[in-house]
Amino acid sequence: MRRLEREAGMLLAAETACCSVTAAQCHFLLELEALVQSSLQEIADSLSLDKSTLSRTVDTLVRDGFVERIPDTVNRRKVSLSLTESGKDKCAYINSLCNNQYEEIFSLIPKNKRAVVLERINLLASVMLTKRSQEETSCCAQ
Repeated sequence: MRRLEREAGMLLAAETACCSVTAAQCHFLLELEALVQSSLQEIADSLSLDKSTLSRTVDTLVRDGFVERIPDTVNRRKVSLSLTESGKDKCAYINSLCNNQYEEIFSLIPKNKRAVVLERINLLASVMLTKRSQEETSCCAQ
């Protein structure tokens, strides 16, 4: 697991570096793409991150023209976030780059083992999501 974590982290760092965004910005952009339009709190909940941590990420993405803040016409305190055209293009580029990278990796697995590997990866991802959603505090917060 630690080897897989390290290799995935190194791949993500290399991929996002050539996309001119940080790993945190990449995660935020892709989550916002999936949610289409959302509040900062909804995205923070979805990513299991603190809202104040994400606000700096959003500020940078707004400044760089990838995200826009959309004020609510009824409640001025409520603001939705949405991808700009540039942000949508950035997400498409990241998705294409990552998909190609993982397709290349998957092609290195012997054909007769691909279905088993894919099944195990999906199982592992589901279990990890369950574990993450059950945690109330991180080890560093204690």
